[in-house]
Amino acid sequence: MINKSDLSFLRDENEKKPTEPPRHFISEYAEQKRILPPNTPFPGFWRNSRTPYSVEIMDNLSPYSPVQHTAIMKAAQLGITASAENVVGYWMDESPAEILYISATEGLLETWATKRLEPLIDSCGFRDKVYAQTGNAKSRRTGDKIFTKEYVGGTLNMASAQSASGLRSESKRVLIRDEIDGAPPLLRTGEGNWLSVSYARTRAWGVRKKILDISTPTTMEASLINSLYMEGDQRRFLVPCPYCGTMQPLEFGSESSVHGLKAETEAGQLVQAFYICDHCHEAIFNHQKTAMLKGGSWEPTAKAPIEFRSYHLNSLYSPVGMYSWTDMFQEYLDAKNEPDGMRSFVNLCLGLPFKESGSRPKLEKVVELRGGYSAGTVPDDVLYITAGIDVQTGSQTDKTNPARLEMEILGHGAGYRSFSIDYKVFFGPVADPYSGAWEELNEWAEQTKLTFYTKNGKPLYIVMVFIDSGDGNVTDIVYRFTQRWQNTFPSKGFQALKKRKQESGDQITQSNFKRYRAAKVNEDISLYEISTNYYKNHLYNNLKIERRHTETRQRPGFCDFPLQYGEKYFKMLTVEEKRSDGSFHCPKGARNEALDCRVMAQCAGDVYLDAKVLEIKAAAKAAGATAAQIQQFNHKYVIDLMAKET
Repeated sequence: MINKSDLSFLRDENEKKPTEPPRHFISEYAEQKRILPPNTPFPGFWRNSRTPYSVEIMDNLSPYSPVQHTAIMKAAQLGITASAENVVGYWMDESPAEILYISATEGLLETWATKRLEPLIDSCGFRDKVYAQTGNAKSRRTGDKIFTKEYVGGTLNMASAQSASGLRSESKRVLIRDEIDGAPPLLRTGEGNWLSVSYARTRAWGVRKKILDISTPTTMEASLINSLYMEGDQRRFLVPCPYCGTMQPLEFGSESSVHGLKAETEAGQLVQAFYICDHCHEAIFNHQKTAMLKGGSWEPTAKAPIEFRSYHLNSLYSPVGMYSWTDMFQEYLDAKNEPDGMRSFVNLCLGLPFKESGSRPKLEKVVELRGGYSAGTVPDDVLYITAGIDVQTGSQTDKTNPARLEMEILGHGAGYRSFSIDYKVFFGPVADPYSGAWEELNEWAEQTKLTFYTKNGKPLYIVMVFIDSGDGNVTDIVYRFTQRWQNTFPSKGFQALKKRKQESGDQITQSNFKRYRAAKVNEDISLYEISTNYYKNHLYNNLKIERRHTETRQRPGFCDFPLQYGEKYFKMLTVEEKRSDGSFHCPKGARNEALDCRVMAQCAGDVYLDAKVLEIKAAAKAAGATAAQIQQFNHKYVIDLMAKET
């Protein structure tokens, strides 16, 4: 028998049922129901007129739109995240469906769930709809948890991009992925790309699925949102000039361009920034932007399927009252004076992926440095020899990338000239220091006695060998092998080594940097840490020195190579790009073993010279030399002394 309380419950639930179809447009829903909290730039009722560019984006996600996938590559301070929240509110309240919201990290997700979603639910007035949809009187399930919201008609699940269990949840009609460039592309569990894994959750909905991807881009090579943007129709938001009425996108421009953002300065200080129209060249000021945005519209610039739209927005479109053109230009000026400032400016203000600008020696010029000697022989100007060995574990699936050891034998001459004596590759497994490639290397060493000969038959022994100890997979193997040979040490590369407290700086480099550092692994093993940026920069500068064809002795620093060396070697030697901040970047999948070997061999040469300098200083001190006399002993002195002995 039904009692009065049951009837009352049924009546209340019946009244919650919608009496009319959901609103066609999410932008309409937001303007009628959303109230922004006091801690936002524009508290109070949501107004589409503040960010007109977000209207089409929101409406793409409505059930009445044919668009299935929307990707937005954006700058900061544009209100796009708030627009995404309107989409969530619509699909929870107005047209309930299954939703999956993904943020790049756990921290970002928690911030969004507590500080953005909760006020959204309350401001739109549907808190009473959020409760457990299954259970009984004894159940403690509320259906209103931090990362899970249950409501009549669906569930909102929230997960971070690295949460494999969250991405494997049930089928979802609406998928929102925020700041996708802020997460590694691959799941830690080895299940593949997290974008593909999460996308699979929407397949059951076919043409009715709704996907929204939002992010500030990172670098041109790594940016996921840029790849998605390029797959879509690449829309730009055109606005009318307040003077000539010509529709045009707002672009930052360059210092040499006529249009774009320009600045008025006084006594070297920025006064204000203004925008120059691309057509009539009139100056447009920040306060005129509101009317321009109101008259704007999106224009596709590429062909793509009707169900996939992509958008780009920079900070020039930021609404009046949020981020002004003057603020943006000042940030540009500040960025130019910071080591990595332009990267942040391009990403956060221009909303574009940062393309590293780099330089490398020209391959055709470096190939011309090959000299008049054969591989395996030593030119007369060589004073001593070192070697660098790179360890490659190889790939089990790629036959072109077998396990191996690569080795360069490097001669050092007067005037810091260098001579590549030979480049050897020893194939075989590298997991055991007494077999495979290691044993091949050891047998070669026993045969050659690590000795090479000049044309006149003079022997030169390899005085020092560095072997790359890697990042853990082969470290112990290298440590054990170095105990088999004399004057052979494990090494590890770092972009730059700063001097530690109570450690003297390097006189050859900047006083607060070190070319290398010796570190004790244990009583028997010393590891050499190498500042790779220094040695790569040193090499790239020397590779620019052209060969003298009319003189027998080349310029100081000249790099010489055997006639037999082919293009493959020189490509490996020059594959990395030198960037404006002094760092070096190796393209993904490129071979750089020759460069790594050269860096180790060069550093080994410096270590050997430094040891010689200390020997001479100690002998001079024992012989009663003054401090001023001892001070003159340096690399050049040792090299000149060796040249005289030769």
